[in-house]
Amino acid sequence: MRIVKTAALVGALALSGALLVPATHAAAARPVTLPATVATRTVHVDVDGDGHADDVTVEQNGANTFVVNVVTYDGEDDVAQFTSTIDDDWGIEPWYGAAKLDGAKGYELIVLTSGGDGAMFRVLTWRNGALVAERAPKTLMKGSYDWYLADLGFARFGYRFASGHGHRYVRDFELYASGKYFKGTIVKSVWKSGAWKKVSSKKVKLTKAQAQRYNGISGVTIIARP
Repeated sequence: MRIVKTAALVGALALSGALLVPATHAAAARPVTLPATVATRTVHVDVDGDGHADDVTVEQNGANTFVVNVVTYDGEDDVAQFTSTIDDDWGIEPWYGAAKLDGAKGYELIVLTSGGDGAMFRVLTWRNGALVAERAPKTLMKGSYDWYLADLGFARFGYRFASGHGHRYVRDFELYASGKYFKGTIVKSVWKSGAWKKVSSKKVKLTKAQAQRYNGISGVTIIARP
């Protein structure tokens, strides 16, 4: 599987050859004491959807392990641990930002797990008082919690979000340049019963103008970026 570094992080993400360990509810995995050179990322985002900003902290907890700690406005507290090699791959921190991706209230937290053509990432979300990983709407690696996107010029992988008729949708696309067109597959999923459920899959042939809609993560605003 091709792995070529790109600087276009906003449009980044291609498949990695390894299935990374999913983020889990790990209340015992508190950050260890780290040298002053290890940065701590703290942002204020409404994670639980109550209209108040919550405290989100990301810290390193090992060579390639990190923890995200959320303390809500009401004082609830939980931690998720995840594995990331993005610092080794690209020399950047794993925190990417927050966005309202699915149909539940509150912002989802996006953390990078590895980098190559683009970057694989994980989506963390607040559910029933706990910080958990949200499965990608479609993946070639069954059971994976890792999402992926890339803009390589000749190929694009990513997610386009939209709302309609009272539902939340995402279109997961894989497009390849072919002359004047982009050909590939778009899979449409709907947010239902707390997860993304596949609705349809279709082969497409898009002009370059039509393909501009399918680039990176679109249809949402990513906030609290580094």
